[in-house]
Amino acid sequence: MKLTNISYYNSYQLYQNNKNTPGFSGYKSKFSKELDNVIKNNTVKTDDIRNLSKLLNKFWNRPEAKVRVLGSGTHGTVYKIDDEYVIKVPNSGSDYFYFEDLPKQKFQGLKTYYGEVIANFTYGKILKNVSQNGSHMQAGIPDKMISAGLRNEDIKDYYLNTYLARLAKLPQRAYDAIASDFDKLNKTGKGYENYTFDFKNPNNFVLVGKRIRITDLIGKTTIKNANSTAEMLSILLEKTHINQFAQFEKDAIQPRREIFNKIVLASMKYNLDLGTYPTDKIIWKTIINDLCGIKTSYQEVLSTLLKYQKEVNQASQRLKLTKNYLDSLS
Repeated sequence: MKLTNISYYNSYQLYQNNKNTPGFSGYKSKFSKELDNVIKNNTVKTDDIRNLSKLLNKFWNRPEAKVRVLGSGTHGTVYKIDDEYVIKVPNSGSDYFYFEDLPKQKFQGLKTYYGEVIANFTYGKILKNVSQNGSHMQAGIPDKMISAGLRNEDIKDYYLNTYLARLAKLPQRAYDAIASDFDKLNKTGKGYENYTFDFKNPNNFVLVGKRIRITDLIGKTTIKNANSTAEMLSILLEKTHINQFAQFEKDAIQPRREIFNKIVLASMKYNLDLGTYPTDKIIWKTIINDLCGIKTSYQEVLSTLLKYQKEVNQASQRLKLTKNYLDSLS
């Protein structure tokens, strides 16, 4: 039986996303136009520093700037400047921003990644806006929903009937795209210097239209192939928020199975590491046997998928075998 939808959070989200925000797509502020010109010229003059600092502080000092929150986490809070850019400010806040530099774009080849810093200011970092007019849905349960003090049953209703339902309806290509970026980021590292997306908070993964985009800073790790299938399963299905985890719900079995299948197919397409650490195996068990209600043991599922990866080099054949196997699970 489907839980009753709650309108309170929908109204709250609409208010937070749209209050004092231009009601049309493609809005670009004077600050963004100035920043685009500086980036295009690939040089920063004294006048550019002065103008960019002045325009950003003018935005920040407007009364509505502080309510244009798009998300928050352990590294800071993100505020929408316009449809082009956002600013990430430390949780300690800031009274004044002064332009510092345009950092080198190291991860431009990642198609779904929106967390790379475009420009550095004192106490602020400029990033690409992950979506227009704030029309996006963070994976899991949004920070602002938890901080709003909603009842547990309302939060549960949102997670099951809004988030999981929308995630399940995303096309396979949305999952393929992030799996491709997982693969690319894994291949960027060398030896003991490797890179990983931030998997601490599911809110770092954002549903935009029929796509999934990734935010927050990419970190360094000594672990090779850290962007694994187990991490994708955890961030989209196991975690609901930082250090909070999903519970079994009979009504959620179907959407979770759909999401699980799409994640595994995307991972097998790019031959992602399935997860070799003991903690990874716990994730697989939780997803397969606990949340998805699959009776086949997670060990058997992992063993079969590993066999396909080792023995079937052709991606199309590997995907066909994987799909048939997933459909046979009970």
